[in-house]
Amino acid sequence: MTMQCRDARELLDSFIGEELLVETNHELLGHLAACPDCSAELDVRRRIRSGLKQAFRSSPHLQPRPRFTEEVTARLRASIQPARRRWRSRWLPIAASLLVLAGASNYFLRGRPSEVARLAAGDHQNCAVKFALPETPISLKEAAERFDPSYTQLETTPPDLVRTVAGTLHVADRHSCVFGGRRFGHVVFRLDDHLVSVLVTKDESAGASSEADSRQLAWLPRTNGLGMASLHTTGHIVYIVSDLQDSQFRTVAEALAQPASRLAALVAAYDSQTE
Repeated sequence: MTMQCRDARELLDSFIGEELLVETNHELLGHLAACPDCSAELDVRRRIRSGLKQAFRSSPHLQPRPRFTEEVTARLRASIQPARRRWRSRWLPIAASLLVLAGASNYFLRGRPSEVARLAAGDHQNCAVKFALPETPISLKEAAERFDPSYTQLETTPPDLVRTVAGTLHVADRHSCVFGGRRFGHVVFRLDDHLVSVLVTKDESAGASSEADSRQLAWLPRTNGLGMASLHTTGHIVYIVSDLQDSQFRTVAEALAQPASRLAALVAAYDSQTE
């Protein structure tokens, strides 16, 4: 049954908070792709959260006193003692509020993904999941000849099988595709009913060509419900993207980190040879 707008809008806050099951997430994403009104509503709610974040961070009246946490902790510990049970009903709601505030702060302070990261997430959704790209993907060999010679490294790296604690990743496809005007080298893995993308694209940010390599896995904020991680090398960025929930995604991304780091090294070496 197709999701209706009323049902979709009831799920938007949970979607932003990354609380939905994978199946519900997919169904909602499908509805958002086809419904501009609900998509606009999602943007409005995200802007409201962003505004609340800014207001919270900029208002001196909302900042806790330096010893506030220690005082609350001490009082909470005291509240469980039999002789002071009368305080329990007063402080437990405060503790619950603090947990909510901590969760909200974690969401707000993670920041927003870069434009390139958003395009990488969009490429995963529209290429690997929906097959809905306006431009047909081409082989890595052709892309290397026409656009970026470093894409040849993706023909063998990462390998066809990558074993993780969450299961074995199997390569489903290797190609080059374009989303939002940006070209990617794309390796698609399958893990049970989930897809994991390894995407390589040029880093055209200021100073990218002269920066030292930073081949450590960086965790990015979830984008459109997708887990994301990245590695940087001189001139290129490698993204790992999937709809797996956080714990599984971290396991898979960490397993891919070694071949992805090797890929980044190969791309950097190839770039230096062709300069």
